Amino acid sequence: MLATFLLTPGEQLPLDRFVDVVWGAQPPKSASANLYSYVTVLRRALHGRLNRLRSGYVLHVKPGELDVQVFTDLLAQARHDASQGHIAESITVYDRALKLWRGEPLADIKGPPPWIPYIQRLIDTRLDALEERAVLYVHNGQHSDAISELRGLIAEHPLRESLWRQLMTAQSSAGQRAEAIDTYAKLRSTLADELGIEPSEESQQVHRRLLGAPTARARHTDVRTAELRRICADKQALVEAAVARLPASQFAMTIMGPSVKTVPAPPEPLTWLADNCDDIMALVRQAATAGLASSAWRLSAALVPYLDFKIRLDDWRRCARIALVAARKCGDTEGEATMLRGLGQWHIYTDDFDGANECFDVARVLARALGNEREAALAVCGLGAVARFTGDNAEAASLFRDAAEQLRSAADPFGEAYARWALAGSFISLDNTAGAKTELDRALQLAIDSKDRHREAHVRQRFADLHRCWSDEAAAIASLEQALEIFVEIHDDAGVAEVKASLRDLGATGHSRAASGGDRERPCNGGGPGSTGFTTGF
Repeated sequence: MLATFLLTPGEQLPLDRFVDVVWGAQPPKSASANLYSYVTVLRRALHGRLNRLRSGYVLHVKPGELDVQVFTDLLAQARHDASQGHIAESITVYDRALKLWRGEPLADIKGPPPWIPYIQRLIDTRLDALEERAVLYVHNGQHSDAISELRGLIAEHPLRESLWRQLMTAQSSAGQRAEAIDTYAKLRSTLADELGIEPSEESQQVHRRLLGAPTARARHTDVRTAELRRICADKQALVEAAVARLPASQFAMTIMGPSVKTVPAPPEPLTWLADNCDDIMALVRQAATAGLASSAWRLSAALVPYLDFKIRLDDWRRCARIALVAARKCGDTEGEATMLRGLGQWHIYTDDFDGANECFDVARVLARALGNEREAALAVCGLGAVARFTGDNAEAASLFRDAAEQLRSAADPFGEAYARWALAGSFISLDNTAGAKTELDRALQLAIDSKDRHREAHVRQRFADLHRCWSDEAAAIASLEQALEIFVEIHDDAGVAEVKASLRDLGATGHSRAASGGDRERPCNGGGPGSTGFTTGF
């Protein structure tokens, strides 16, 4: 609690803000009482520094008392000195500011997700200061200091393109032209390998100067940027129309904000997506490079159902990472939350449950900070899936129950149907068949009312699991046949194959090992496009 107050000194914080800090997504029933107890102890220890106001508590810190504020003040002074041409003086002040740092902020405390945006901003500010000081080293003739500093920073932050540009400039200023050209080659290779993109126009300009080539005008003028934004919007509308014809389209990645536009779907949506997918991903890269973060992540999110449907996981990861880097660079929290949730799904596909849990948890916190409870609830569904896959069905049930209620409040029948279907799977694993039936009844009605045939098929398939728990094989077969009819209708070939296998197994032995919907939530172990219920389930 103290660390959280110190991250936001002078800001009024309501006690409920600390629920996530102390307990994360699963607070105890006594959370409110515990928080009052904790804050009472803290107020007593701080001797009047922590005061209660109508809307919460505020921690008062004196000027010069908090190292973060001292750093910020020194950084402002250093930048002012540099702007006035006092280079040596500015470097001295930068040195004083940066000496306050000893590792990452609050490194001795395991930081909960609510801290992450604050901590990241501090880390980014320090990185800005280091880069700015390196630039001043070059202006001051301290080329070796600049080169050494920048190489170390690049090793830690290889995707921060501005560091590479500064290194090229420092090397060139030091008479190391060949080394500077080689640095550009390494930059290009790094971006190609990690993100699948070319260096930005600014970096290419530096490279052309090193080669002695004429410096071209920047490609991304205001007019060209506006045109690129329009092209992205048009393509996004077409992609959304095309994926709306896929079997699991209703559960595409959330596109927050108003829809770009409504256009007719291409005549052969799957063929159109296959023919245009590479060009669309290239457009995502181009938008990210041009600083159009919103265009990049929205187009990337729109494409996810197709990449999921065709199990193009490498393309999915690359596209999402490009958009995530662009969103973070531009401070687009909305895009960051959406891309993190998508990457959380990708991590589940690759059995990296720790990575998935981190992505979903941060996405949940960012979405709540934006006031987007629906997006936060979808991230909670992801946390529930991680809990289920790692064997904690009780935790999974609790998370899915919370998500279902949040999605109901957000008037999202598609998401609520998924959450209740998933909750029923957890209940079956916990032998709570009565609870499972209640949730499946609700999920089925939601799916029927919203005309979501894909979710209806999954619900009926899970009903078969429930009937088998009750040793009612005739009802189980009837539910599977209903699911099969829908899977055939929507061309979900993997769903068809899976249900047929279950029916054969039931007919052969009377004691089916029929694949449950829970197994189908985990396509990383095999299966076709219909196996992607987890991702499209969002």
